Amino acid sequence: MRMKTGSAAPWAAALSAALLLPVLGQPPVPPPDAGRLEALLSRMQVAQKEIQTLRVSFVQTNEFKMLARPQVLRGDLVLRKPDTALYRYTSPQRLVYRVKDGDLLMYDPAKKHVLVQDISRHQAKIARYLGISQPVDELRKNFDVAWKAEQDGVVTLYLSPLKGRVRRKVASMTFKVQEKDGLIREFEVEEAEGDKIRFAFTDWEINPKLGDDAFAVDLPRGVKVERKMMNLREPFEN
Repeated sequence: MRMKTGSAAPWAAALSAALLLPVLGQPPVPPPDAGRLEALLSRMQVAQKEIQTLRVSFVQTNEFKMLARPQVLRGDLVLRKPDTALYRYTSPQRLVYRVKDGDLLMYDPAKKHVLVQDISRHQAKIARYLGISQPVDELRKNFDVAWKAEQDGVVTLYLSPLKGRVRRKVASMTFKVQEKDGLIREFEVEEAEGDKIRFAFTDWEINPKLGDDAFAVDLPRGVKVERKMMNLREPFEN
């Protein structure tokens, strides 16, 4: 599955997301002992389990072969586990994606168009696709995890696929993780054909109180609402 866009969709296939080498001119960082890597992965797992609700801002950078230059998009994510998420893209164009109550809603204000797909049969898979759930232990079943670099308390982890079925979709994944708390500050996915998607996160608000109103999408009069069967190959095409 892919979420390519000139129209900006949230996550590329492969999370359910990239070779970030040490900064040029700096000596390479020797790999730590296995215990330190395991401790970091453990903190990532704990941090992930502790986050039940979340508000965070992101910058998404798409480097696609079909684009003359990288595409930079900005927005924010509101999340409530186990299966509710709202992505609001604010730049360069407004777009909204919401997963809630078994529906995937996609709203394009410029086109005054809303597409709603029933994803109730596939909600667990869509949740992973959106980054709502991505267990670290599951990632380790499919990827070799290597400590690539560290700078100012942030560790770069490089993940290479172990299985052929994964390699057919994903060439590599890179995570930049705050060592002290296990939170992912940035990640990048390089797909098998060479396209890359990178997310950088800021303004974390962990476990805020979120009611249904936090996931409300205000639709003005005149907006066309269309319902369709879910397209499993391109679920985020509006």
